[in-house]
Amino acid sequence: MQPEPDAPTAARPSSAVRDLLVIMIALLVAVLLSRIVGSVARTGGLPSPVTQMLAADLAVWGPLALGVGWVLRRSSPTVLVRRLGLGWADVVAAIGIVIVCRGLDAVLSVTFFGTTGLTPQVTLGTPDVVLLVVSAIGVCLVSPVLEEIVFRGVMQRRLSSELTPRTRFLAVLATTLAFALAHLAITTTTSSVAGFEIFVTTFVLGLLTGTLVAITGRVGGAILAHVLFNSVAVALSWPS
Repeated sequence: MQPEPDAPTAARPSSAVRDLLVIMIALLVAVLLSRIVGSVARTGGLPSPVTQMLAADLAVWGPLALGVGWVLRRSSPTVLVRRLGLGWADVVAAIGIVIVCRGLDAVLSVTFFGTTGLTPQVTLGTPDVVLLVVSAIGVCLVSPVLEEIVFRGVMQRRLSSELTPRTRFLAVLATTLAFALAHLAITTTTSSVAGFEIFVTTFVLGLLTGTLVAITGRVGGAILAHVLFNSVAVALSWPS
């Protein structure tokens, strides 16, 4: 009596598919945790503004960092560093992306609300410097780096490996859509119009940075563009 043969290798999910599942689970957990933290903060469970901000950030950063760490755990450090490379062409492209996306965001904001929204915040008394600095570090550095590694460095790359050369542009589109929807799900908006603006702006940002990564094979330019995009908003809205 002959033993039954093992299932064909082709029927088993590839490593790229498994990695994508891990990242999708990490994103879902991040969205869920951010909603929970937001709910707790609104009910007064986190009275300190700094605590609220750190809890909200860690709710997103934690799952994403764990997901990326699991996916890249066996990758060569040399390969990872090379994929994070940044050349002069990447820098020029990143600056162009920021100009386009910030211009688009300003046009949408003026159209919908009559103002760009990027004006110095008005504060009563002395601004909380600790809160401002911690927020700036998270918005301008940690979030852009982690998000670009998750979406462009892992998700887009894994999707591309599962597609044919003629259909790999779909990896950019799918990753861009996930990127925009994730921001819409995590960001607290005051209206559906504000949500629409966030979705459109982040979609265009993701589309351009994703295209840059697809052309160069490096994530450095996308990270720089995202860092600059967020930094412009922080600098223009910094309390005077």
